[in-house]
Formats: sequence, structure tokens, C-alpha cells
Amino acid sequence: MKNLLKSPLFYGVIYVILYFIGYIVLAYYNYTYFGVIKLISIIIILITIILGIISIYKTKKEAKFKLFTSYIFIEIVTIILFFLVLGYFIGDRESAVTLYNKKMVESRSRFLASDTVSYYDYINPFVRGNTLRKKMRYDKEISKENYSMTDFFDDDGKLINYTYSQNIEEEIEVMDVKNGSYGSTTIGSFLSSIIYESRFNKTDIIRVRVIDSALAGKDIIIVEKSIDNGLSFKNILENEDKYLIVNRDTDVSFVDEKIGFIFDLGLLGRDDRYKKFLVTTDGGKTFSYVSITINGYGDLDYYYINNTPRLKKDKLFLDVSVPVGNDLKDIELVSNDKGLTFSN
Repeated sequence: MKNLLKSPLFYGVIYVILYFIGYIVLAYYNYTYFGVIKLISIIIILITIILGIISIYKTKKEAKFKLFTSYIFIEIVTIILFFLVLGYFIGDRESAVTLYNKKMVESRSRFLASDTVSYYDYINPFVRGNTLRKKMRYDKEISKENYSMTDFFDDDGKLINYTYSQNIEEEIEVMDVKNGSYGSTTIGSFLSSIIYESRFNKTDIIRVRVIDSALAGKDIIIVEKSIDNGLSFKNILENEDKYLIVNRDTDVSFVDEKIGFIFDLGLLGRDDRYKKFLVTTDGGKTFSYVSITINGYGDLDYYYINNTPRLKKDKLFLDVSVPVGNDLKDIELVSNDKGLTFSN
């Protein structure tokens, strides 16, 4: 028993048992060790194995046994060193950071996924959360200029939504302070308020966002643009109110950086008829009503717009359906003036 207590291997085994018990308990509560703790633990286990084998080597006099012990010693050290080196170059680099008054763990892979930065909950210097909260994606290398998009995750690690904003937390903080409701807006609610968002090049991003609700099932929306790859967004609407009022569940679509459409279904989408069809030709600064002419069918009481206008070369095409007796006939309309007018 005394010899056992003197053996480094005994304490190494105890450490391994305690480590894995802690690991299982943490996993149950959806936590895990910091990467550096895992690395230190492997080093401790490696040292106890080395010291244990040296101790056994010294106590035995048989040449064959010494040769066998030496062989085992070299094999174990080589394997563990291999995994240490492999883990260092492939594993994640973790560090505690503060993002908008909240401490989190930033994780960057050294090798395979070097173009992403993941964020987890910070618990203490030894333990972090095991649920992914945020993932920022980059092109080729991590830099503000090469930023691609950000994914956000809920408490269960499921994707909530993505955005092209690099500083969505700061946007929320500034917005809440301005509205006198600091801390009331969550990332989830902010993301759900974005009804359209699209990137058109390395720097320019357009998004349409609901900022408030109005009476009779209507929403107040603004058109925002970023010209610095999502670092900041600015409302670009140039009408008197600096916002538009549309019915809920309105569709927004841009065919390119300049031409975009707003499809307003009307109150609760009654009869599936579009009540408002707007177009912008200046990237969302101004909107005007689209003029639609359907020749050969007399004075139509209504028609249906079937899809978003699509751009082919220099022309826009729009599919509509018109009533013919008890049936509907599909017609393709064409615009030669950036969507201001459509006709067949």
C-alpha cells in the first residue's frame, strides 16, 4: 500500500478519474472545461505516466523487463506528444472577451475552420458554456474587411437567424438607449424585425426592418444600408417621415443593389390581392407605385401577382394571373424601365 501511494501512476489514475467525473457532471449541465484546462490535464497525465514508468524501471533489475519498460515508455510518450501537437494545431484557441457588457468565451480554430469565430457563455476561469451562442464568419482570413455574416443561436443551440451586421449588439444597445428602453430588446426580437436583408458586394448591404407597429395590423418599416460591410447601418429613406407604413406580412425583394420591390398584400392579405406594389430604382431611398398594364382583357377588377420580378439581362419579368371565366390565365409582363411599368 505504501509503495502504491508513492507511485506517480496512482495519483495520475486518481486525477484521470476526477477529471472525467467532472467532465460528465459539467456535460450534464451543458458546460465544459476551458481548452487550456484540457491541455494542462493531458500534460499532467503525461508527466505522471512518465514518472510512473521511470519509477518502475528503477525498481526492476531484469534486463528484459527494463527493455520492455523502455519500449512502453517511448511508445506512450510518442503517442501523447503526437496528440498534444495535433490538438494544438487543430484545436481551438479560447479566450475570455467582453462583448457589449457581457463576458463570453471566444473560440477560434487554428486550422480547419480558421475563417470562423465562435462564442460561448463564460462561467469562470476553468469552465465555459457548451452551447454555441454566436458564430461570425469570414472569407479566407479573420478581419473586418473579410467579414461574411453572423449566426445566432438560442438556448438549445439551434440557429435563430443570421445577419450581415458585425455589431448587432451595439446596434441594439444604441437603439434601446435612444428609445429609453435600455435592455428591453433581445437579439432574437431584433432579428425577427428584419424582413429583408441582402449583401450585394464586399461593402454594401441593404436591409428592411420593422421599427414599430401601427393600427389595423400595419407595420412601420425603414430601409437601412451599410456601406462598410456591416459595421454600421443607416436609414436611407428620403421621404418626409423617413419610414413607410405597410400591412403585416409584406414582402420585400431586391433584384440588384438599385432595384427593389415592396409587395403589400393589404389587410391580412384579403383575397390574396396585392393592395400596394412599390418599386425603388435608387437602392431604397425613394419608392413609387408600379404601373401595370394588361392588354387584351378589358377592365380587370383584380389580378394576382404570382412571384417576385426577375431580372434577365436588362429586362424585368413579372408573372401575373388574370380571371378568364371561372379560371385564371397566366401572363408574363415585361418592364424596360427598371420596374416602373410592366405590360404584356
